[in-house]
Amino acid sequence: MNRLAGDVEFDFLLGGINTHGSQPIGDYGRRHLRKIWRDVQATTGADFGFRLPAGIVYNSLRPCLAVHAVRRHVGKPPFGYLHQLQQRLFVDGDDITDVRVLAETAQALGWPAQVVGEGLQDAALERVMHAEFGSARIYGTNALPAVLIETGEGERRLLAGGYADAQMLESLVRQALARSASD
Repeated sequence: MNRLAGDVEFDFLLGGINTHGSQPIGDYGRRHLRKIWRDVQATTGADFGFRLPAGIVYNSLRPCLAVHAVRRHVGKPPFGYLHQLQQRLFVDGDDITDVRVLAETAQALGWPAQVVGEGLQDAALERVMHAEFGSARIYGTNALPAVLIETGEGERRLLAGGYADAQMLESLVRQALARSASD
């Protein structure tokens, strides 16, 4: 983001992962996730702790709702909060579906814990989040993360689906900007 900060405006569209999951992840699921994480780490250099908390239900519904609650509170995309939740799960192995973990993370960034607690109970905010999940799928964001680009005319399209290194993403964005400028 820093490399392109002067050229583009950033936002995010949450797609949700396994949002209907209700069972703790088993041994096969853990092995599968570790394999994906090794591939992501090899491609991007991202850190992973390669552990998941015992009994975790791998369902991003609650963390996504917490992100929406913080977004509503701060009035802009809370990239720092999202990043900290990712760190807590993927590096530290914390259960980010735990309300306490979600609230602590918000507090560590200077926001009141009740922002998260109230957001998790807000049916209207949950409807907004589900609508966002649907919007994300419209763009073909089946592989996470996905990068969309929006032109000045408000048209969005999928730029990259799946993980990529920073250099590749920067190149794709710059190419899209150049095409947009020449149109």
